[in-house]
Amino acid sequence: MSKPKFSVSQVTTFHQTFEEDVDVYAKAGVEGVGIWEFKLPEDRDDAGVLAALKASGLKATTCIPSTLSVFPVPFPGPDDHEERVVELCAAIDRFAPFEPAVLLCLTGNPPAGMDAAEARSIIVDGLRTAARRAAGHGLELGLEPLHRGYYGDWSTVYTIPEALSVIDEIDEPNMRLMFDVYHLADTEDVLADTERNAGRLARSVHICDKREPTRNDFDRALPGEGSIDLAGIFGAIEAGGGAPEWVDLEIFSDDGSFTDMDFEDSLWKQDPFEVIRRAKAGFDAAWEARTAPG
Repeated sequence: MSKPKFSVSQVTTFHQTFEEDVDVYAKAGVEGVGIWEFKLPEDRDDAGVLAALKASGLKATTCIPSTLSVFPVPFPGPDDHEERVVELCAAIDRFAPFEPAVLLCLTGNPPAGMDAAEARSIIVDGLRTAARRAAGHGLELGLEPLHRGYYGDWSTVYTIPEALSVIDEIDEPNMRLMFDVYHLADTEDVLADTERNAGRLARSVHICDKREPTRNDFDRALPGEGSIDLAGIFGAIEAGGGAPEWVDLEIFSDDGSFTDMDFEDSLWKQDPFEVIRRAKAGFDAAWEARTAPG
């Protein structure tokens, strides 16, 4: 397995503009940018930011729509699942000119009282529609399982087997598993599941680290500065024949922007160049230390 290229998801530099992001990332020696739709122009005239991306030499990696799930999540967006699928597909069309490695999606959380089989059918049908729209652009759609403890109202899938069960039911060749180390690192049998299914991963993997103790849902650490066994995860991916092209640094670090908890040591308050430098060094060290599962 070749070493994945390093990318930075734009939520990591939450308060910068798109243009500021690509300028700082390029200066930091980063090769890719994980684009969030909220960083694109509100008038949907993307010509300027697309030109800025091309001029920077960066490649689009994991792109994240503003409406990214079939059922609602605690982000702004419609409640109706049909409207949400329409918005998800519109975002896929919008991202297509950026030629991303993968477009991220979630299941969302069905309304209380909805029959589980009905909710599953709605999720599968909605994500199948989105996958087909992505395929029309030659793009990959990645379903991300989320951490059960912190994100129980965001998803119906929390582990690799649960996510793959949905992907298998969708049955579209461009539908892949979006692996996020933060959400999967402490799931049962994660290294075995990762090795067994490494060939089904999306082209990009989300990386960060887990702060101990974690103070809220938006309190991540930089790679190598927390408790996640990144070396073990990279070793499991390699042992299973996985070959993601990118690792995409995704940092939520609350400064009062998401909740009423304003952390004095928030990474969002620190110099973006230095944050990226430390993160890249942590990834490099974890990659060099990677070990195959026992």
